[in-house]
Amino acid sequence: MKKWIIILFCVYINAQAQILIEYLNDVPEKFKKEYFKKPREYNPLHVGDIWQYYFSDYTYPFYSTTKVVKDSIINRKKYFKKINYQVGSDPQSLNQISWERNDTVSGVSFMLDFQDVDEDGDSLDELPLDSLELPRWSRYTTYKYSFNDPFFWSGPKTTFIYDSTWVVIDGDTVISRITEITELFWSEEIADKFGIFNNASESPIRWLTGAIIDGKQYGTIVDIEEPKNNIPTEIQLGNNYPNPFNPVTTIDYKIPVSGIVTLKVYDTLGREVVNLVNKEQKAGNYSVRFNAANLASGVYYYTLITDSKRITKSMISLK
Repeated sequence: MKKWIIILFCVYINAQAQILIEYLNDVPEKFKKEYFKKPREYNPLHVGDIWQYYFSDYTYPFYSTTKVVKDSIINRKKYFKKINYQVGSDPQSLNQISWERNDTVSGVSFMLDFQDVDEDGDSLDELPLDSLELPRWSRYTTYKYSFNDPFFWSGPKTTFIYDSTWVVIDGDTVISRITEITELFWSEEIADKFGIFNNASESPIRWLTGAIIDGKQYGTIVDIEEPKNNIPTEIQLGNNYPNPFNPVTTIDYKIPVSGIVTLKVYDTLGREVVNLVNKEQKAGNYSVRFNAANLASGVYYYTLITDSKRITKSMISLK
């Protein structure tokens, strides 16, 4: 069996350890038979997972880091909150947030559409991300990298699976799929159990230089801290998600200065249902979960109160 080794490395990352990737022409049929008896996990999702990529356009070299920060039961299904941000000399660091889940039966990954990126008026539905169990040369619709962000194409996109190969990553032999997102001119190599380990979009390739997956570290993690300059400049009360909900929903809010913060929920008659927050908080971004398990279905209102502002929004509990 012929094989060759490619070590992912970038001249800008001096003496840092890299992830060893070994490409194989093929594997024994017996190995394939046993391998495909088990489901693939092209989109690993465990709280604490981290992927770090290095990229340089020769102007702003930086690390792009993706983290799975928490999980939650939404619509009776378990989703994982994933954050992507950039750390480096680029002053325009961006944060993208998605809630994702894997369907072990179909092999498809989904994104919760809490930002309504498909503009159908429904923030409760889920949108497909990856369908990597399809055969080579297949095409499928994806909402991957769909954020309410001017730098991304937020609508439906077409992904083309144009190759698959066997790779050995840190001694583990897995299958890898090579895909291209047509509208973004974006190609990715995605390995079972490891996720994306390189991607490119009309620019130098972003290489996976370090990862922590299901508690095991690969390569080197240079920086896993989120940018510290994301203090909000104004008071904001986000739309709860999901909405409608049953029975739990999440409410996000932002405060630019420290002070007493109150977040209350009212029914349609203006009666206070619950006081979710009533304390002094520092400037920053916050999330609170509201459980309506003991309340009747219907419309409720949640109000954020600070020393300088009062904001109210509505939400719907459906059972």
